[in-house]
Amino acid sequence: MRIVQLSDLHFGTETPAVLEALLAACAQIEPVLVLLSGDLTQRARRHEFDACRQLIQQLAPAQVLAVPGNHDLPLFNVWHRFRAPYAGFRRVFGWQLEPVFETPELLVVGVNTTDPRRHVDGHFDTHSVEQVAGKLQSSSAKLKLVVGHHPVDAVLASDEQNIAGGARAAMQRWCEAGMQLYLAGHIHYPFFAPLSRRYPDLPDQAWTVQAGTAISTRTRDGKPNSFNLIDADLEMRVLSLTRWDFNAESGRFDPAEQVQLPLGV
Repeated sequence: MRIVQLSDLHFGTETPAVLEALLAACAQIEPVLVLLSGDLTQRARRHEFDACRQLIQQLAPAQVLAVPGNHDLPLFNVWHRFRAPYAGFRRVFGWQLEPVFETPELLVVGVNTTDPRRHVDGHFDTHSVEQVAGKLQSSSAKLKLVVGHHPVDAVLASDEQNIAGGARAAMQRWCEAGMQLYLAGHIHYPFFAPLSRRYPDLPDQAWTVQAGTAISTRTRDGKPNSFNLIDADLEMRVLSLTRWDFNAESGRFDPAEQVQLPLGV
């Protein structure tokens, strides 16, 4: 089972050659599911969402699950930000802001960490945390993932302020309910880490999967455009996490870092 995580596309700032290389890499990987972990647009404009829709069509036959990021809410149009903040997102992805993808083997639950009252910062709403926990607990799937936009861990000191409010309580609750991976974006700095690194009371087998920016010019700290591949061998109960980086010289994405961990908590 192959799942691709794309994040922080920021359509409106995309690099065409990187987008072409991304589509080629996805065609090679042939994922069953593509997860879009927010900031799909730069300014929530109609043409930016239309470009994202075109990407989704090109990713077929893979199914797509998306959650909004803070950039997917209007910034300058105050009326729309507070009266219809998710209108553009919903025009492409439907009404549900916390979508669910479920098969007998896989459960993916989306969580909306954005708030129209907050320009950048994210948080975990108590009601959403309990809703997600209920879905995790009621599922018998072997692999259970939660995807949001804002991170729950950081590598750089400057990113500490970007950790979503209520992260500790949410991770504790979801790990108790059976979550194995939490996937996020927002900071454009990719890494994989066990949740126990920041939250020592959590199981070592539960990890956070942090994505970089897939196609935008808004890379940071020398990190290239990248995306993540989750490869689950359900029979062997092994999970592989691989980061694919864009190589400007070759004009393609290649595997750059991989970790393997047992499937289960």
